[in-house]
Amino acid sequence: MNYLWEAVLAAGEQGMDTDRLRFGMAERFSGYMELSNPYLNQQELSGLPVIEMNPYYRFYHIFKELCHPDQEEFPRLRESMFNMIFHLLAENDILSGMTRKEYYKELLFRDIREGLYGSLIPEEIGLFDRNGRETLLSGMLRQYETGSSLDIFKDMMEDLIEESIVYQSNDDFREILVFAGQREEEGIRKKMDLLIRLFVELPYHVEIYYEHHFGIMGIDCTMEMDEMVLC
Repeated sequence: MNYLWEAVLAAGEQGMDTDRLRFGMAERFSGYMELSNPYLNQQELSGLPVIEMNPYYRFYHIFKELCHPDQEEFPRLRESMFNMIFHLLAENDILSGMTRKEYYKELLFRDIREGLYGSLIPEEIGLFDRNGRETLLSGMLRQYETGSSLDIFKDMMEDLIEESIVYQSNDDFREILVFAGQREEEGIRKKMDLLIRLFVELPYHVEIYYEHHFGIMGIDCTMEMDEMVLC
């Protein structure tokens, strides 16, 4: 689950009293997700004392002052207000249904399923779970709004490919080096191909290193024999 309304509905389905849910500001969160659960595919909420939220995902205009990093006074009051506001927002979410952004993502996903983005993409996007798919669609919308950017590709890699690291060559700015941090298998290859096709524009060229990192002078952990590749 990724959204406020999903958490509230899931809590109700799990027999919890939704009025007793407690929402709190997450210490770390993804810019592409509203909920910041301990696990990406978290489904069970009964064991969570606080449902951690990214208040800036949809409600920046509401929380920009309340959650400002320099705001240190009255912490308990601000925690209570944060919780109360999110309860009100949850009620409104349930009543109003889908946001405009969610509507755009549904239209985008429909076009993908119908093959308007190519015959391979429907199969490849199916390799990601629901949260991964939502992250992908958010990245595509962001790309439409701001234009292609390596920053979007880096964000997608960080959020969707665990342990991955993206480098840009000092010798040639068009060369992108990606350490996937996983054994090379068909599933990860198809995920990487999809991310590159969607978020890397010409004239950039991407080299992928899967299980073994390439050596970087001055960084000892990448220079171990039998644990590195040459590039």
